[in-house]
Amino acid sequence: MTKRGLCFDLDGTLIDSGPGGLVQFCKVAKILNLPMNEEIKAKIGTKWGQYPANLIRTAWPDTDIGQFYKQWEDLDIANPWPVFPGTKEALNTLDRYYYLSILTNRNLRTVAPQLAHNQLMEFFNFVATPESSGSKKPDPKSMEPIFKWYQQIGISKYEIIIIGDTIEGDWKLAQDLGLEFYAVTSGGMDTKDEFQSAGVPGDHIIDSVADLPHILLMNF
Repeated sequence: MTKRGLCFDLDGTLIDSGPGGLVQFCKVAKILNLPMNEEIKAKIGTKWGQYPANLIRTAWPDTDIGQFYKQWEDLDIANPWPVFPGTKEALNTLDRYYYLSILTNRNLRTVAPQLAHNQLMEFFNFVATPESSGSKKPDPKSMEPIFKWYQQIGISKYEIIIIGDTIEGDWKLAQDLGLEFYAVTSGGMDTKDEFQSAGVPGDHIIDSVADLPHILLMNF
C-alpha cells in the first residue's frame, strides 16, 4: 500500500480559533488604548479571516502593526485554542494510511504552542509556515516546502490532498496547483453553499476533520 499525503490548514480546520480570535483581536485594541465602537467592530467582522495586517489597517490605519501583532501573538500563546471534537481521533486513524503535514499562515512562534497544547505534533511529519517559503496562502509558493518534503519520501505533488476551511486561502491554493481538496465548514468562515458556488464538489465538503476517515478510508 502506497501512502498519499494530507496537508491540513490549522486555524478553523484543526483548532477552533475563529470567534475567539476575533475576541482576542478586540482585546488587544483595548490593551493598546485604540478606539473601538460598533462601526469599527463591523469593519473588522467583514474582513475577518484576511491577513492580520489588513485587519489592523482597516480598523486603525495609523497604528503600529508590529506592536499590535506582537501583543496579539502573546495572547494567543498564553491561551491556546482547543481542537474541534473528534479531530485527534481522526488524525490518529489517518496517520496509519497517510503522511500528514500542516500548511498555515501563522508563524512558527504561535504554531508550536497550539500543537503542543493539543498534543498534535506526534501526528504531523512536517509543518510549513510563511517562514519556510517567504510566502503565504494562497500564493502557490507557500506549498514549495511541502512539495519538497513529500518528494524526499517518494510522494509526488499530485498525491497530496489539501484540507482547509476557506475559499480565499485554501481552495484557491488547491485550484492553482491542481490538487484534490476537501473543504471543512467547522471553522465558520465559509459555508457549504459558498464552497459549492466557488466550485468545490459537494462530496468534497464536510462538516469537520472528524468526518475524513470515513470518507478517505472507504477503499482501504
